[in-house]
Amino acid sequence: MAERIVCRLRALFSQLQARLHSLIQRGVGSRMVSGFILVALLTVGSKAVSFLKDAAVARQFGTGDELDAFLVSFGLLTFLAALIGGGMPESFLPVYAEIAHRKTRMRALRLGVQSSGIHAVSLLVLAVGCWFIAPDFVRWATRGFTPEKQELAVSLLRLLLPFMVCFGMSYQLGAWLRADKHFIIATSAPILVPLTIISLLTWKGDSANVDTLVAGTVAGAVLQLTLLVGAVMCHLPLEKRFWLRCLRLWEPGLVRVNRHAIHFLFAGGIFSSAMVVDQTMAAWLAPGSVAVLGYTEKVCGIILAVTVAPSCDVLFPYFADKVARRDWLGVRRQLFTSAGVILSAALPAALMLCWLAPWVIQLLFERGSFSPSDTQRVAEVLRYAALQIPFYILGSLASRVVVAMQATQFIIWLSVIGLVGNGALNYVLMQKMGAAGIALSTVLIQMTSAGLACLYVLRQIRGKLNA
Repeated sequence: MAERIVCRLRALFSQLQARLHSLIQRGVGSRMVSGFILVALLTVGSKAVSFLKDAAVARQFGTGDELDAFLVSFGLLTFLAALIGGGMPESFLPVYAEIAHRKTRMRALRLGVQSSGIHAVSLLVLAVGCWFIAPDFVRWATRGFTPEKQELAVSLLRLLLPFMVCFGMSYQLGAWLRADKHFIIATSAPILVPLTIISLLTWKGDSANVDTLVAGTVAGAVLQLTLLVGAVMCHLPLEKRFWLRCLRLWEPGLVRVNRHAIHFLFAGGIFSSAMVVDQTMAAWLAPGSVAVLGYTEKVCGIILAVTVAPSCDVLFPYFADKVARRDWLGVRRQLFTSAGVILSAALPAALMLCWLAPWVIQLLFERGSFSPSDTQRVAEVLRYAALQIPFYILGSLASRVVVAMQATQFIIWLSVIGLVGNGALNYVLMQKMGAAGIALSTVLIQMTSAGLACLYVLRQIRGKLNA
């Protein structure tokens, strides 16, 4: 019996070694593998700069009222930008890949121009609406804030509206560049936001305040959008005929993009609202709880930056291409392989983060206004938040396949389950655990969502293969 087990283990090891050797041999020439490595390295660099920014912000503001007000305003606008900015790009990329594969590239480019124009108009209309509803929203969402703190949050929200428009457009243009397998600019452009913030905080020195933080955020988003616009324009034809056709002839695929975008907007609004729900409910707890949650999300983002971000950015166009070609075996094989490789690195990293949480927080943030007691508060929450990492990775990969299949009904139901479950678990767990209960609620929701998404994808692929 023991010899049989040893033989099986040796055979399994030999098989894994052969696959790894094949992957290494093909990796240098594989656009997907090299793209993943490139995006991972660029994302690590971007996150490193982002953490330098977070450290500078922590040193200047700690977990004080100004940062709480900024994070509530910033969180709402980031959510809205991701909602509007995620709906159309999510529906755009699969249709773009299908038109480029089955029709002509010029028609695909025309679809990109027209969908980007509609996207920009939608964001501008949303910004006007946010200006007027800002006082009512802040009063509802920040019941634990003082009137002065609420007034500050309203002012910051309005000042950050240009950031929302630029950030939302960056989603669309970044998706377009990734659809054409141009990953460098799309991945490196976000670094301009933290770089600009760091530059302004350094320039202002001890006189820096929350207005400096707002100015850096807006200026960085403008620079990011400018870079992406330039990158997209470099790949568009300059002929007058092309642009006249973009204005006069609507690409038929745009109807499908808009129809699916409404579903993705609805689903994204439900599911992505988890961040707003978490911040809103954290504002009901002890002062500084919103900032504590913000710091834990940033630390978890270290691992997610080198796993989820590059894998989804690079694999999504390839998933969309395989779905357009009806290569269902290729979709399943690519999902299994990528999930196994990424989880094998992310799971040990998540466990290490749970173990070393106090040391990590002390190293990253404990300086200036960020005190040892702040370190203990954030580390306690981080130990729970880090457990979401493997489930988040698995769910993100499976959801890329779901989006490529344009299975909007399932996405809506999954989002509803996530929103209702998140709010209910937050309320129950935060009663005794505080902010740590909100983090644990996120873990349970991510675990449920990942399981449902994987089951759905495998069932759909099995059905299509049998058909």
